[in-house]
Amino acid sequence: MKRKRIAAVIERHLYDIRHNFDRLFDVLYWPVLDIIMWGFLTIYLSGKGVTGANFKNFLLGAVILWRIFYSFSRDIAVGFLEEIWSRNLLNMFASPLSIGEYIEGLLVVNLFKVILSFAITSLLALLFYGFNIFPSSFPLLPYILNLLLFSLAIGFLVAGLILRYTSKIQTLAWSFAGLFSPISGVFYPISVLPKLLQNIAWFLPSMHSFEAMRQILAGGGFSPIHFWWGFVLNLIYLALSVLFFKKIFEVARNRGLLVKLE
Repeated sequence: MKRKRIAAVIERHLYDIRHNFDRLFDVLYWPVLDIIMWGFLTIYLSGKGVTGANFKNFLLGAVILWRIFYSFSRDIAVGFLEEIWSRNLLNMFASPLSIGEYIEGLLVVNLFKVILSFAITSLLALLFYGFNIFPSSFPLLPYILNLLLFSLAIGFLVAGLILRYTSKIQTLAWSFAGLFSPISGVFYPISVLPKLLQNIAWFLPSMHSFEAMRQILAGGGFSPIHFWWGFVLNLIYLALSVLFFKKIFEVARNRGLLVKLE
């Protein structure tokens, strides 16, 4: 891989963030709105006396981690959509730039956006609602890693589907990750789910991260079971999604379909 080409991909997407109002909304507006809205909900419910001692921490922690999971998976797919919208996909891959170099540059930009979003939402949660996630950040890192890996697997899957079926299914970039929300136990433990859904949830790395997050914030410490379950599942899902994406991309390039994407 050539660092100059990877740096060029990074510069291209950073330029887009600086000059595209929609991208700034994705990075700043929606994460801030989530924290403000859910934070007010915790205040309201606490005033009604219907919540437990850790309710605020669980809910705001879930909002912060969910934004990491959702944003990272969305931005992988949207990165390819932006090249399709600008009719730039063919130009890039007619150059010496490889698909691996492009993805590496895209990942660096998206990690920067995730870190920025995490810092902003965590700081707002601390200033407005007294929830300090920073002391728990280190114990949470393994589970955040699992969320990022699962997001990456989803992003590759959606990007491959977009390359296969074009931008007609571009809405999947924003909606696909949400399909996992009800059974990932984002805002509630999976014990509230029907038994069948609980069994399905065990095969979602996201569920293990959110369950472990609640355990850590409640003072229960690191959960090896949730980490290793999530990590092994991620290795499987990521390998399958990368193979799927690579196959779709090679077919599209060999058949000259990249020029027809719109």
